[in-house]
Amino acid sequence: MLEGNLPMTSGKWRRVFAMSTALSAFAVSGMAFSASAAESKTGLIPVETTIDELAQASQQYDFDIAEQSLADALAIFGQQSGLQISAHGDVVRGVETNGVVGRMNAEAALQGLLAGTGLVYRMAGDGSITVTSSAQSSSGSDVMLSPILVEAASVADDRPGAADRANSIRVTREDLDRRNPQDVKQLFAGESGVSVGGSVPLNQKLYVNAIEETNLAVSIDGARQNNKVFHHSGTNLIDPSLLKAARIDPGVAPADAGPAALGGAIVYETVDVADVLEPGRSVGGFVKASYDTNSETITNDLSSYGRVGSLELLGYFKWAKGDDYEAGTGNQVAGTEPDMRSGLIKSAYEAQSGHRFEFSGEQVRDRARRPYRANMTDLTNRTQPAELGYDMRRRNFAFNYGQSDATGLWDPKAVLAYSETYLYAPLTTQSRGTTSSISGKFENDFNLTERDTVTAGVDFYDDIAELDSPTTNVEEEAINLGIYAQARIQPLDPLHLSFGLRGDTQKFTGLEGTEIENEGLSGNVSATFDVTDFLTVNAGYSNVWGGIALAENFILNKEWDYSKGIKPVRSENYTTGFEMHHEGFSFNAGLFRSVFDNARDPGYNASTAGPSVLADFETRGYNLGAGYNWGAGFVRASYTDSEISLNGKAGNSDGTQYFGAPLGRVIALEAAHRIDPYSLTVGGTLDAALKNTDTVDAGGGAQDAYEVVGLYAEYQPEAADFLTFRIEANNIFDEEFADRASYGQDFSNVVPLYEPGRSFLLMAKARF
Repeated sequence: MLEGNLPMTSGKWRRVFAMSTALSAFAVSGMAFSASAAESKTGLIPVETTIDELAQASQQYDFDIAEQSLADALAIFGQQSGLQISAHGDVVRGVETNGVVGRMNAEAALQGLLAGTGLVYRMAGDGSITVTSSAQSSSGSDVMLSPILVEAASVADDRPGAADRANSIRVTREDLDRRNPQDVKQLFAGESGVSVGGSVPLNQKLYVNAIEETNLAVSIDGARQNNKVFHHSGTNLIDPSLLKAARIDPGVAPADAGPAALGGAIVYETVDVADVLEPGRSVGGFVKASYDTNSETITNDLSSYGRVGSLELLGYFKWAKGDDYEAGTGNQVAGTEPDMRSGLIKSAYEAQSGHRFEFSGEQVRDRARRPYRANMTDLTNRTQPAELGYDMRRRNFAFNYGQSDATGLWDPKAVLAYSETYLYAPLTTQSRGTTSSISGKFENDFNLTERDTVTAGVDFYDDIAELDSPTTNVEEEAINLGIYAQARIQPLDPLHLSFGLRGDTQKFTGLEGTEIENEGLSGNVSATFDVTDFLTVNAGYSNVWGGIALAENFILNKEWDYSKGIKPVRSENYTTGFEMHHEGFSFNAGLFRSVFDNARDPGYNASTAGPSVLADFETRGYNLGAGYNWGAGFVRASYTDSEISLNGKAGNSDGTQYFGAPLGRVIALEAAHRIDPYSLTVGGTLDAALKNTDTVDAGGGAQDAYEVVGLYAEYQPEAADFLTFRIEANNIFDEEFADRASYGQDFSNVVPLYEPGRSFLLMAKARF
């Protein structure tokens, strides 16, 4: 299932791994067959069961939910009951609940939480619960959830109401189902503050408020990612199909986000059995197939999962294969054919005492012919092949421990993980680069009250960047040990505070054995204040010590001299803004600024650059957002204006390679509407960028404007609700453009990587 093996992996391990994945898939399939047969004989609870029947079948629950905001209470309800519950942010914002305490069924607890709020709940055919207003309920139409919602059964954020989450960008399971993302660019559709350059997974890089993602603390299932491999390729190869949720904390990140959260944090969570298994079922699965008309890409997804007693097991595999796509001009873009494999195996055991042990193994591989320099189409001043074969593989293994029903002063969590990215890039004299990270943490939540928590813990990482070529084998290494504490309290009803401190000590080892030891402190503080029941203001500040960053693999040079020394990087982040919600309307605005000192900017040439080059850079700008939710649908628009400077001067897309990108003014829009009588959902997105002349100040050309529109329709037959059919029309007006975050648009000798022109995607999915 997780095919492909990296160098330095023994043949024995390959055989053991292959055997274990095969046995896992076989076991899940066997569970599916036996459980399905058992259901037909014993009459297990049907999907259409009411919440009361479901609660009775699952026995009663011990609820301990104190008086607090309804949004936070619903998240706790989902955690304590294991049921999936959702509510639009506009509906629950500013609503308080008296809470519930005691042993009761889920219906009684939910009625207690909603008592006096004027809100009601409904249970959908898939067993999920939606909280909405009584007016929306009486209309008979289901609520179309917007990106702002509370989701409990698949919580990727256990601090949804904390002050340090005031500016968080969340992608929930509902967002994933609605957007049907094929890559990271589509994963964050509708978010102007998140830009993704590149057109295929191998060359995509993500930027948050103009900061490149390697300057953020990135994790997958709690595993630290160390993926700075090659400046002509992407960094974190992600398949959104494996995810249940994603969250970005831009700028100010809490101390428990991990070490080196210089520009914020990105958290990816892969799907669990609880996220996909229908209530009342012990086993399930799905098959999905899609076809893209532009690149003639065929994609297939297959998954099987189940729960037997306290044991959960999930297997997933996806493959995509196609041809080079055509840009808006009608010309094929060489080296863009899809050829990706991805897979996930996840198992978990949850004891009756609440102790939960979870293991996940995940791999994504992109192997195909790509442009000679994978992040651009061509260099006009050189004669070189149009494309060469690339091979990028990222794998991730994580073990997580926690207590699902822990309360009080003992609520521990532990993570032990290994992540690795390998890239074969033939243009660099047949070189192979491998980055890896062994990481872990142990922390405890001291739940002082239902509203006040202090999280304290220790974490570590051991990162290695290695280059293996016909002439050399060299590596850099960084080992870090950190200790941290983060307090999240609510001293007054309208005031939420979050503040934390962490200390880190790092040992950096250069190519020739030079050892450099450094240590530093980091601090952060965030606050939100509810001025009225519809207006909230927020502010945040962080000062972060990041240690010495490893250089990318493909510039490592055995001739480097480290005698000049390398200073650890440090950043300061500032955020402030406000958010308004009233009768379905929403509006938000915010300012951001991030300043980096002593960011490492090494160069291959040992005599003129070397390993010790440092740079200072800064990003700043503002975000605006507005939206409206009418129950059966929503529309939301966002606008971000950002700029980047390097050593006090305007930055271009080359000088800021691993720092950020000159993005200028970006617009994003997303809308959707549910037509219940026809079981039909329709929606669309707009991705636009205004002309950017900041790059002219850096001595280059201006970046052109573009507007790209996509529409979709999704149908789920009422008589066969296990089927889903979808059609998408992407780049409807056949715009010729390179995404604003793509490299080289400001240079006259660079032909940037153009995005696909008009295309149609057809998709069919069947659940069993």
